[in-house]
Amino acid sequence: MKQGNSVKNGILYWITGLSGSGKTTVGNRLYYELRQDKDNVVLLDGDLLKSIVGDELGYSESDRRKRAFKYAKICKMLTDQGIIVICCTIAMYDEVRDWNRKNNKAYVEVFLDVPMEVLVQRDQKGLYSQYHKGKASNIAGMDLQVEFPRNPDLILKNDGSITIKECVNRILNVQVAFSDDFKRDTEYWNQYYKKKLDITQPSLFAKAVGETLNRSKNLLELGCGNGRDSIYFSGLGLNVTAIDASDAAIQRLKTEYDEDNICFICDDFVSSSAIFSGQYDYVYSRFTLHAINEVQETEVLHNVFKVLKQQGMFFIEVRSVNDELFGKGEKVGHNSYVFDGHFRRFIEMEKLVEKLKETGFEVVSAVEDTDFAPYGDSNPPIIRIICQKVIGA
Repeated sequence: MKQGNSVKNGILYWITGLSGSGKTTVGNRLYYELRQDKDNVVLLDGDLLKSIVGDELGYSESDRRKRAFKYAKICKMLTDQGIIVICCTIAMYDEVRDWNRKNNKAYVEVFLDVPMEVLVQRDQKGLYSQYHKGKASNIAGMDLQVEFPRNPDLILKNDGSITIKECVNRILNVQVAFSDDFKRDTEYWNQYYKKKLDITQPSLFAKAVGETLNRSKNLLELGCGNGRDSIYFSGLGLNVTAIDASDAAIQRLKTEYDEDNICFICDDFVSSSAIFSGQYDYVYSRFTLHAINEVQETEVLHNVFKVLKQQGMFFIEVRSVNDELFGKGEKVGHNSYVFDGHFRRFIEMEKLVEKLKETGFEVVSAVEDTDFAPYGDSNPPIIRIICQKVIGA
């Protein structure tokens, strides 16, 4: 049964095996099966990828490892943009496959396990015969040691005992495990933002930040929610890009606010390759860093540092471990809880400041106090941090 691609991120089908194991044949058939009802499928095989990355790398173990990582990063670039990628490559390195599984939101690893005698008999490229004649070296599986997959999602004995169609059917029957990073709490926030919320008034943090910004500059807001702060910044004359995972919120904003200097995008603000390929004068993050885990926070900080222009400013407001809600609900990680239907992680200001400095930022100010974000009868202490990208200072 075919798996639907119901998330914004794509899927990486990493089909690996020695030369002659049938990687491209299986991958090609899988490609056309998926293309029957999907138009976001790309097939990449070793020969095509070699032509893309160039000939500067040779065929030593070190060069092969470097090339494999290049292949993996090309695949991630595509899956981050919602593409289903079928990559057919030997790339027999545990660290590359581990990187794939860690960095792709949906990953299926398929190992074509074929006995050497069958590979030698097939020998489509003549590699094995050339090796036995002493005319070739550095052949994977012969004089070049490989690391066979330890925990693939599927092992296929593609030795002729099963058909290519059956191989493809078995791949399609693998239950694709989508990471919940992007979809965490999306349904909760969709329901929340379907309410008619007041978006005419910006947050107190946005007002404080807005007084310091130069007009006609580019600002990126991470996790814009109902859009009230983005709309405020737009009204100040800034060019605003606002990103959030709630399709309900983004759809409403795109419908109701069609201004030339504001763009609302539904995507993952942690790792969106499109968002983090731009350049911005300001990045604004209010109540978003505490909505992700620590690993994702590290990724966000590095991405923000990368896209900020020299002298660019990063504005952060987050919940503190001194918040009245700290410790309530189900504990799911360090300082992290699920309470009232959604995830919250509470921040230690000193640790976040140190992390920002380690990333390369110069911290301009860091304050924790009440009256920053009062809501009804609640007035918890909130952390505000302003930092700057200063290279070579």
